[in-house]
Order: sequence, then C-alpha cells, then structure tokens
Amino acid sequence: MSRNSLILERTTLKRTSPGPMETVTHTGEYLGLIRQLFRGPSVVALVESGTGSRSAEACRGIAAELAASGNRVVIVQVRALLAMNEIPEVAAYQPGRVANVSLWPSTVGAPIEFFQSPSSVPSHGDWIGSLRRDFDSVLLDCPCVETAPSAGAIAAQADAAVLVVEAGKTSRRQIQGDREALRLRGVKLAGCILMRKR
Repeated sequence: MSRNSLILERTTLKRTSPGPMETVTHTGEYLGLIRQLFRGPSVVALVESGTGSRSAEACRGIAAELAASGNRVVIVQVRALLAMNEIPEVAAYQPGRVANVSLWPSTVGAPIEFFQSPSSVPSHGDWIGSLRRDFDSVLLDCPCVETAPSAGAIAAQADAAVLVVEAGKTSRRQIQGDREALRLRGVKLAGCILMRKR
C-alpha cells in the first residue's frame, strides 16, 4: 500500500439481531474514515477485495456511524443493481434496521435476474445524482471488480472509493491486482479498510 493509503482497523461490532441490516451499536470505529471522506453530501464506494471480503459489513458499520450523527444514509446494493434489467425508481428504497439508513434498490418483491454481461452497467438517468440530492451520504456496496467488472464503472462515479480487505485472508497480490483494476477504471481510491479476523 502507498503512504497515501488510508488503512483502518475494524473492531468487533456488537450485534443485537441478525438480518440483512443488523442493528449495530454506536462504537465510533469508523470515525477516522468518516472524517476524511464525508465532508458534506458524499458518495463513497466500498469495494470488495476478492470474494467475501465483508464490504457489506463495513457499509453497515459506516452507515450506522453516519446515521448516529444525524445523517440520512442510503446503501446502494450494487450487486443487486447489476442483476436488474433496468434501473428502479430512486424513491423505491427500503428502510434499514437502523434509523436514518435505507437500502436501494429495494429487492422486496422485485424480480431479480442474473447478471447478463460485463458491459450491462445500469445507466438509466442520473440515479447517483438523485440519491445524492435525497440523502446526506451514499454508500456504494460494490462487489470485487474481478468478478463483476461493471462494478468498477459504478465505483468510478463516487467521490472516493475504499477497498475492503480482510486481515489474514486477502493476499497482497489480490490487493495490488484490485487496486490496479480500479485505477484502470478511473476509480478515485482513497485507501483500504482492514477488517480483522472474526
């Protein structure tokens, strides 16, 4: 990692209920990242490094911290978005389990189809601009660009991106490959979040 990379360690979250959006106690573990990346309304992409790097978990933690400060936050589930045939209405978001946190696109009752091709990036309208106007913070929960190349094009629309890596699991080679793939797609990579082993 370069000197300019932002490496944050994650402490254990206390969970009170399981589910897609777990209730998370306010721990302050992401405050350093929030102070550096969220100045005013911001769009930040959290990109998995390799498969199963826990970017969704990092999104939930950051969203909970932002919401505890009074921000309205939306988590964009990029994997679900890429699987859809067309962009759903921006107003069709689903409330999360944490106050002031929403999920988009809402997959409740929506037919989800398999990802069809790497070039099928949803582009109907300015959905990121609409979300930016409706929410204080937009978190793009992106899969690894190695497995979903179109996720890189979406992450490139964010103000900044963070690569989510897992201690003891994500190899240096994987991180370097992901960084290069993101750079080639024009993603503004701010650094990494280091998730501790469970």
